[in-house]
Amino acid sequence: MRVLLLNPPVPGRGFTNRDLMGGMGIDDDFGTTLPSQYLAFAKYQGIHIPVLALGYAAAILRRAGHSVVVLDQARQDPREAGVLQAAIDARPDWVIAATSLAYFGAELEYLERLRARTGCNRMLVGTTAVHFAAEVGERRGCEAIALGDPEVAFEHLARGTLEPGVAGAAVRDLSRADTPLVMGKPIFLSDIDQVPLPDWTGFPLDHYRYHPLLRGRGVATMLASRGCPYACSFCPYPIGQGAPFRPRAVAAVVAEMATLVREHGVHNILFRDPTFTLDMDRAKTLCRAIAAAKLPVQWGIETRLDRLDDELVDLLAAAGCASVTVGLDPVDAHTRRASHRKGYGQDHAKAMLERLRRRKVASAGLFVVGLPHQTEAELRAGFAWIESTALTYVAYHQATVFPGTALYREALAKGWLAPLTLADLMRGEPKLSFNGRIAAARIRELQDEALRRFYRHPKRALAEVSRGETAQSLAFYGETAARFLLQRLSAEFS
Repeated sequence: MRVLLLNPPVPGRGFTNRDLMGGMGIDDDFGTTLPSQYLAFAKYQGIHIPVLALGYAAAILRRAGHSVVVLDQARQDPREAGVLQAAIDARPDWVIAATSLAYFGAELEYLERLRARTGCNRMLVGTTAVHFAAEVGERRGCEAIALGDPEVAFEHLARGTLEPGVAGAAVRDLSRADTPLVMGKPIFLSDIDQVPLPDWTGFPLDHYRYHPLLRGRGVATMLASRGCPYACSFCPYPIGQGAPFRPRAVAAVVAEMATLVREHGVHNILFRDPTFTLDMDRAKTLCRAIAAAKLPVQWGIETRLDRLDDELVDLLAAAGCASVTVGLDPVDAHTRRASHRKGYGQDHAKAMLERLRRRKVASAGLFVVGLPHQTEAELRAGFAWIESTALTYVAYHQATVFPGTALYREALAKGWLAPLTLADLMRGEPKLSFNGRIAAARIRELQDEALRRFYRHPKRALAEVSRGETAQSLAFYGETAARFLLQRLSAEFS
C-alpha cells in the first residue's frame, strides 16, 4: 500500500501551523496597522514546524512494510501550477492529511480534487475534523477520521483492520459509495511509550524553524507527555489530547532526543507538551538526564508560570532549554473565573520571568484578547502588567471560538455566535465577534495597540541583543522586512 502523508496547501499563501492549539492550528493573520502587520508577517516567516502526527504515522506504516511518501505543501497555494500534480504523482492508495480550523473547507476541497484524480482514500487528522465529522460524512469528504490519539487509527490502517465501528476512528464502508461515517470510540493511550518514535525520513527538517525562540534552521518536534488537566474555557488541548496527564519515561525522552541528533542532524527541538513541567519533580529529573547526556541541542517548551520554581528554571537552563512559552492570565479575577483559569501569584510570575531572563532563557507570553465580559480598562491593566515584566516576547491572540470548548458553548448560548458549519470555515478562522462588552473591531484595535506598546520599548531590543547571535537575528529581521515591503508594494500596484 502506498500512503501519502500530507500537510496540505493553504489558499492565498496564508499559513497555519496545524500542530498548534491542540491540533486545530492557528491563523496568524492579524494587524490593522503597518507595524503589527509586519509582526504577523515576521511570525509567518519565522515559525514553520512539522506535523508531529504525520511523523508517528510514517513510523507505524513503514514498520508494517507500507510505502510512505511525505509532502509538506503548507507554504504553497492549492491552485498554483504543479501543487496538485505533486500529490497526484505520489500515486497514493491512502492519504493521511493534517487539518486546521482556519482552512478546513479548503483542505477538504483539495483532497476531493486529489481523490477525483487518483481514486485515493482519505484519512483526516485533527480536532476540527472530529468536531465536523457528521458534516464531512454527509459531504463524503473522507473515508476515515482519526479519533483520540491518532496512532490508534494509523495502526488499524497499517494492519488492514480499519473498518466501520473500530475504536479510535470514524470510518465509512469502503465497499459502498454512499455510506455514512461510523463513529468509533476515541482512544487515549495510557502508556504512550508503546508508540514508536516518529520517523522523520523524507520530512524537510532543514526547512523548519521556530525563530526567534529557537535560533537557526532545522527543527523537529517532540512530546514528553500528553494531556492537560486544566480546563481553560478557550483552549482545545484537553479536547485534542484528553485531560489526564500521560508522561513518557524520562529515559525514552532522552533517547529520542539523541536519535534526532544522531540520525537527522537536528539541533533544535520543540516540545509540544501542553504543560511540560506539570509534574515539577519529574521535569527536574528529566532536565538532569538531558544535561547528563550532553547533547548538542537547544530546546523549547510550553508550560505555566505556577509550574516553575527557582530550581527548575536553573535546571532548564543548564540542560540546554533556550525558550519557555507561558500562558498569561488576565489581571482581573472575574475574567479569570469566567475563563476557568486557575491563576498564579503575580509576584511569583514576575520572579520566574526575571529568573529566566537572568539564566538567558527566552520567555514568550501568550495572552488572549477579548475574553467574555472583560472591559477595555481591565484589558489595559493586563497589558500594563505584561509590559512591567521581563518577558522577552509576547503574542496577543484575539479570542478564537474553537469548537468543542466552553467558550464555544458560551458564545452559542449568549447569541454571540451561530453554530459553525463547514461553509463558515470557508471564510476563515472564527474570532469572537463580541465579548459582552467590546465589539470585534475594537478588540482588534486593542490587540494592535498592545503589540506596538510592548515591542517599541528599548528594553526589548536590548533583550534581543543580550540573547546572543545578534548577526543572525538582524539578518532575519532585515530579510523579512524587505520581503514585507516588497509584498506591500506588489499588492498596492497590482
